[in-house]
Amino acid sequence: MRYAAIHRNPEALELFRANSTHLAEASKQRKRKPHKDQDAIPLPRDPLLSYKKPQLVTRLRAAQGLLPEGQQQLAVQGGGAIWREARIAELEARLAELEPYRVFVEQMRAQMQREERGRFGDLP
Repeated sequence: MRYAAIHRNPEALELFRANSTHLAEASKQRKRKPHKDQDAIPLPRDPLLSYKKPQLVTRLRAAQGLLPEGQQQLAVQGGGAIWREARIAELEARLAELEPYRVFVEQMRAQMQREERGRFGDLP
């Protein structure tokens, strides 16, 4: 049977199209062609890209509002850390000055303990 005869009969044309292997393969190819990079792992999508511009502007302004407060807290913490470091350096310098006295006091304590053992060493 010729295609022209099939084309004139709508039922025959429908049956021909449903059973035609050539048309079925052509429709599969039109639906989806395999990509060369099909095995490659897709990159994750940035969630911020799903926001609309007004939403992004609102979020940006809110973050910019929080920025000065965070900077102020950081400055206070930094100032406190600098003060603590200076105090530690000052105390370490003072400890270095007093080191000879500590050695002297330990020597005196050891001498007094030896004397006490000598006097009271005979007691039962």
